[in-house]
Amino acid sequence: MNRTPITVALPSLNEQRRIGDCLDSIAASIAAAPEKYDFEVLVLDSYSDDATVGIAQSHPVVDLVDFVERGILHARHRGFELARGEVVVSIDADSTYPPGFLGELLAPFESGVSLTYGPVGGERAGNIDAAIRLALQYGLPAVGLDWVSGSNRAVRTADYFAAGGYRLGVDGTALFRVMTEEQLLFPRRLDGEVVFAETARSAQSARTLEQLFFLGEKEGGVEWNVIGPYESVRRYRKKLRRN
Repeated sequence: MNRTPITVALPSLNEQRRIGDCLDSIAASIAAAPEKYDFEVLVLDSYSDDATVGIAQSHPVVDLVDFVERGILHARHRGFELARGEVVVSIDADSTYPPGFLGELLAPFESGVSLTYGPVGGERAGNIDAAIRLALQYGLPAVGLDWVSGSNRAVRTADYFAAGGYRLGVDGTALFRVMTEEQLLFPRRLDGEVVFAETARSAQSARTLEQLFFLGEKEGGVEWNVIGPYESVRRYRKKLRRN
């Protein structure tokens, strides 16, 4: 049987606390996916200085760890450049995925579909950041828009390049510009259909909400500095840990 090649692309930057759980969940999802798919898993690391790379390299589900300059869009773009898959699934290291995730996210792909995405909940019920994301994902389609989370999406590789890919020039400038480019504007540049795969759920850590106010490093990101100096953010985090 000819199987459809699928690439799962994971950006990373100092993710030693979470990347193992993420990869474990993806391995379980690959095992549960229909046999018509042939998966590869790429980790795009932005020169982590903790144990992230070692964890990724030793994980049996990972096919390749590659290195890329900092900037989440650069890391995502590198995944498309290296992909042998007809479709690239984008995930994040601070997220976990149920066994049915990949099968549900990929099921809507047919002729004319460029992108599918699923709802992103919190790792604990009632997280404010998860509620905000879900409100955007369920509410914006009512006005003709899609808020497509970078941690839960699949894009046809050829369509990504046909649309010009991400506008990498906004990387490392301001978090909101990067989020708007990745999650709102890029999907609108695709010629094909964008499909909300409602059953392809994932769970993301609560740190995303913190980074809306204290903008530090995330996945392949950089030190976005909007509200205050990054050193003050570090002091704030140390204070939280002490308490």
